[in-house]
Parts: sequence; structure tokens; C-alpha cells
Amino acid sequence: MLWLLALSSPRRACLAHPTQLLRLRGGQSPGELSDVWKKRLQAAVEAQQRDQLGEAAELYRMAMELHPPLQGAWPVLTNYGLSLQPSDPAKAADAFRKAVELAPDDKAKADSHFNLANALTDASQPDEADAAYGACLALVPDDGGAHYNRGALRLTRGDAKGALPCMEAAVRLSPQDAKAHLGVADCNMRLGRPEEAEASYAVSRKLRPEHALTWASSGNCAEERGEYEAAETHWKRSLQLAPDDGVYCNLGSMLRRLNRMRESRDAYAAALALNPRSVDAHIGMGKAYTAPAGGAGSEAQRRHYAAFLARTYGEALKLSPEHVGANLAVAEGLHMWGEHGPCPELGGRSAIDFYRAVLQLAPDNTNAATHAAYDGAVPEGGPAPQAGTFGEADAPPGESVAALIAPLPPPGASEAEVAAAACSLTGGVRWTRTRRRSTSA
Repeated sequence: MLWLLALSSPRRACLAHPTQLLRLRGGQSPGELSDVWKKRLQAAVEAQQRDQLGEAAELYRMAMELHPPLQGAWPVLTNYGLSLQPSDPAKAADAFRKAVELAPDDKAKADSHFNLANALTDASQPDEADAAYGACLALVPDDGGAHYNRGALRLTRGDAKGALPCMEAAVRLSPQDAKAHLGVADCNMRLGRPEEAEASYAVSRKLRPEHALTWASSGNCAEERGEYEAAETHWKRSLQLAPDDGVYCNLGSMLRRLNRMRESRDAYAAALALNPRSVDAHIGMGKAYTAPAGGAGSEAQRRHYAAFLARTYGEALKLSPEHVGANLAVAEGLHMWGEHGPCPELGGRSAIDFYRAVLQLAPDNTNAATHAAYDGAVPEGGPAPQAGTFGEADAPPGESVAALIAPLPPPGASEAEVAAAACSLTGGVRWTRTRRRSTSA
């Protein structure tokens, strides 16, 4: 299952009128101002208010260069760091470290530690970031935002046990904060407590009913609890709010396990319409194939399936050649259908070639090791595959399957007719769909 997590990293700005920004440490007056650097400072504040942070950072830098006393002004350094952070978080952290030293009181110092922690998080320095959040909380223990951000940082590092008390503190301090309840729920899910997680997800859904990620995570939780109808409802609600290929993959996977193959393929097709490079969606589509009724012993049907593998698992391998799951899926698919020799649709490679590829990537894979050990023991033609319901392959939702899959040639068809059917499938119609952007703040 693809895990989804909502994170937030609020910044504490000190935006003010330039005359307020120019109060230096100890209440000193800068005296007569140069019109040039004063204009730069004014323009920097205005650019930051317009959220043009790159421009603001450069203007703050110019103002401090033109008038060095500004380099000792806590508000200027704070605003400079906030403007610089998106483009250069490490350099922003340097500005916040100096701001910590220059802070006029404990509240300002706590805010500086908070901003420093956010910048260090963005700069991929998690240990230092965690310590900076701790320094902020030592000064202001009831800072809900710091508790939340520290919990989010720990959760992204895989420390759900350490993150949970942070998220619970954030909930106690801000009971109406939907994202804090979502954080508690995510921690409990990671800790294997889906019942406790659902209680928090329910609160978060009530507080923020239009947040797609909350519904998506609620679907993950419902599936974990075996409540498949609820999982489907939650995921579909999430997709209504913000289409997402990962959520479609989760839905497709569950529907496949429930033997709702056509709907599963529809979900994977929607995922690929949003993200044609989704390895998980290509693999999922491959798993959603069902065998033709009456068996699959004919050469035409075997070629049909091999071409289907090329369209699904094969595409996944093109995108990620060292994907263990994709290599194993191709090997299993070929073996199950009695395709033990070279497969022309997959570059002439055979099932054993894919099993060996798996062993190179994952030497401890017992499935691949077993098949590799018995290489050559399976008689030519292999065992007859299980009969089932004819799969309609990877048709997009609402479109005709016939547009994508060539009909099988009749019994007794020539090799040329069989090859033509396979080529038609392999080069079938592709579809596109307008991609929408999802938000998760």
C-alpha cells in the first residue's frame, strides 16, 4: 500500500513597516538613513508581502550590505532567513542561528529556534532540527506548532513512537487543529493501532471535510481493519477532491483482492492517466488480468497474454529495470501460463531469465531461488493454466475494451494471424487524461 502523510512547516515572519524593522538591539537609533538602502529595505518588505521571496532575499542582502548595522537587527535577519529558505535552506539556517543570538526576549528566541528547526528540516539535517524544536519548546512549552512540526519530522524519519507524544501535545494545545488529529492518526497507523487511528481520522474528517489526504489515509485505515466498503468510500471521496495516482493504486489493489477485476483495471488505468510513469500502476494492471474461459492452451491465447505482460509488467521494467517485484511478476506470469521458452514480446527473455534477475537483485528471494534450482525440470509446454473469466485487459474507465485488445484469432489460425493479433495488442491504443494537481497541506 502507498502511504500518504500530511506535513506542515509554518514559518514565523516578522513583517513590519521598515521604520519598525530598523530598531536595533538595545533600542539604538540608526541615525540618518541613506535613501538607497532604505529603499532597498522597503522594497524587500513589500516583495516578501507579495510572496516574491527570491526577490525579497536579494533586496534584504543588498540593504544589509549597504548599511551593515542591519546585520545586527533581529527582525531583518529573521525576514531575510524566511525569504531565503525556499532557495537555500542551509544559508537561511545560518541567518536564523544569528537571529537566535540577537533575539530581544524569550518569545523572540523561541521563534528563532522554531524557524531554525524548519530550515534545518528543509536542509536535510533532521538531528539538528529536532534539537532546535526542543530548544523552542524549552522556552515556550505550550507551543503547539513546534510540537506538531517536531512530530511530523520524527514521523518522516520512521519514529512513530517518538512522534506520537508530540502530536498528542499538539492536539491538547489546539483541539480544533485538524492536521494535529491527522498526525495522531498517522502515528497510530504506523504503530499498528488502526482502531485508535480511526478515532482520530474521524475527528480530522469532521474538522476538515474537504481535505483529500485525510480521506485517503482514512481509506488505508479502513482497509487495514477489513472494512472494505468504508475503504472504497473514503478513497473515492479523496479522489473526488484531488485525483491522485497513489490513491487509485490503493483502490485498484483492494478491488483486485476482492476479485472485482474490471473495476480494479479501471482504477489502475486512471492512475496511469494521471501518471504514465507509475511503476506500481503498471504492475497492478498486470496482476488484474484473468485467464480466458476454458483454459489458455492455444498458441493464440498464450501470445495474447505475453503481449499483455509486455504492456504492463514490461512497461514497469522499462521504467525501473531493477524493480524486484516487476521482475518476479513477469517470471511468475510466464511460468503460470506455460511460457517457459524465450518470449518474443519480452525481448526474447524467458521465465528463468527473470527469476535469475530477481536473484541478482534479491539473493534471499526463496521463490526465485526455487525456480532457478529446478531450471529445465518443467516439461516443454508446462502445466495447463487454470481456467477463469476472460480479462478485458487495460481499458480505461468508460472506454470500450475492443479499442485496446485485438480479438483472438479463431482456432486453427495461421502463425501469421496469431502474430498479428499479438502485435495489435502490444501496439494498442493509448489514452490521455487531463492531469489535476492535488494538494496536501
